[in-house]
Amino acid sequence: MQAAIIRNIFKNTLSLLFGGIISQLLAFIATIYLARILGPTDFGKINFALAIVLYFSLFSNWGLSIYGTRGVAREQYMARYYVGDILFLRTVFSVLSFSALLLLAFFLNKPIDIKFLVIIYGLGIFPSSLFLDWLFQGVQKMKNIAFARILNSLVYLCLILFFIKSSSQLLFIPWFYVIGSLFASLILFLIFIYKFGMPKWKFDPSSWKRIIRKAFPMGLSLIMIQIYYNMDIVMLGFMKGESEVGFYSAAYKIILFILMIGGAYHDSVFPVISSFFKESLEDFKKLQEKTLKLMALIALPLIVGGMILAVPILTFVYDASYFVSVGIFQILIWVVFFIFFNTTYSRGLLTCNKENGYLLGVAFAAFMNLLLNFILIPFWGAKGAAIATVFSEFFALIVFYVEFNKVCKLKFINYLFIPVISCLIMGIFLWFGLNIFNLNLFILIFLGTIVYFLAVFLLKGITLDEVRSFRDMMILKK
Repeated sequence: MQAAIIRNIFKNTLSLLFGGIISQLLAFIATIYLARILGPTDFGKINFALAIVLYFSLFSNWGLSIYGTRGVAREQYMARYYVGDILFLRTVFSVLSFSALLLLAFFLNKPIDIKFLVIIYGLGIFPSSLFLDWLFQGVQKMKNIAFARILNSLVYLCLILFFIKSSSQLLFIPWFYVIGSLFASLILFLIFIYKFGMPKWKFDPSSWKRIIRKAFPMGLSLIMIQIYYNMDIVMLGFMKGESEVGFYSAAYKIILFILMIGGAYHDSVFPVISSFFKESLEDFKKLQEKTLKLMALIALPLIVGGMILAVPILTFVYDASYFVSVGIFQILIWVVFFIFFNTTYSRGLLTCNKENGYLLGVAFAAFMNLLLNFILIPFWGAKGAAIATVFSEFFALIVFYVEFNKVCKLKFINYLFIPVISCLIMGIFLWFGLNIFNLNLFILIFLGTIVYFLAVFLLKGITLDEVRSFRDMMILKK
C-alpha cells in the first residue's frame, strides 16, 4: 500500500477526529447542562422526541448520502451532478417525511409538550437534507466536514447556555437544534459552491429512478440500523415513561461520544477502500486487516476501562440524580466492541457492492432488537433495553462477518489475543488504583492508558516498524 495513501487516511482521520472531538464535546457539554437543568423526566422528553424524528429524517435520505459518497469517490469530475440530483431528491423526500411526521404528532398519545417537541425537531429534516458532508467525504476533504460540525455544535451550545435556565423553556431547545443544523448546512453548501461551482441539475426522471433504485438497499439498511440504535428509546418512552428514557439516554450519550473515535477512522477510510476495491483487491484486503487490528487495540481498553470506572465517570459527568445510569452504562459499553468491528465489515460490504448482504445483517439485527426489547423492557426497563442493544450488535457482527468473508477472508479473532492480555493488566491496575488508592478519575485514565500501551508494546502487539510508520504519518511527509 502506498505510504502517501496511508498518510492521507491518517490526515483525514485526524481532521474528522479533531472535528468530531470538538463538536461532540460541545454537544456533550450542552447535553450535560440540559440533563442537570431539566432533570431525568424532561431530559427524557427531548430524547424521546428526537428519537422519533430521527426515523423520519432517514426517509429524507434513503441511502442517497452513501450512494453519493461512493459515487464521488470514484468519479470526482461528476461531483456537481451528484449534488444536483441528490439535493433535489432529498428535498422531495424531506417534504414527504415532514408531512408524515406532522400526521404522527397529531395522533401521538403523549402530552402536548412532547407533540410540539416532535414537530419542532422535525423541522431539522430540511437543513439536514442539504448537509453535504457526504460529498466532502467522497473527495476526502474532511477538514470541511470537521469545521461544519464544530459550527453546528458551537451555535447550539451557545444558544442553550445563554437562553435555557429552567425546564419551563423546554420548547426552545429543539429550535436551537434546528438553527445549529441550518448554520452547518449553509456553510458546507457555500464551500461547495466556492470549490466546485453551482450544482448541476436537469429534469431526468429516469436518472432519478436509477439513483433511488441503487440507493434503496442502503436506505433500507439505514432505517434498520436506526431501529436498533433508537427503537429502545422510543419503546422505553411508551412502555416505561420519560424518566427511564432520561436515565438510558444519559448513559448512551457517553457511549456515542466514545464511538466517535472509530467513526472518524471509518469515515476517512471509506472512500479509500472504495477506490482500492476497484483497483487492487490485495491493497483492499491489507487495509481492512490493518483496520481490524486497530479496532481491536482501541475497543477493548475502552470497554474494560469503562466497566471499572463507570461510577466516577457518571458521577463526574452528571449529578447524583442519574446514579441509576451507572449500571446501564456498564452494559452499553460493550456495544463499542461490536460496532467497531461491525463497521469494518459492513463498510467493506458496501464497498464490494454487496448491499444485500449489508441489508441482511442490519435487518436481522433490527428484528432481534425489536424482539428483545419487547421481552426485556417490561422486566428490566432501561437495563433491558441496553442488553437488547448489545445483543443486536452481536447478531449483526455474525451476519456481516459471514457475508464479508464470502468476498474476502478476514478473521478479527486473530487480532484479539494481545489486546485482551494487555487489558487484563490494565484492568488490575485500574481496580487497585480506584478501590485501594482512591486515585482521581483523570489520573487513572492517563496512567491506565500508559499501562495498556506499554503492555501491548512489550507483547509485540505493536512493532517498531508500525511505530515508525505512525511517526512518519504524524510528520505527514510528502
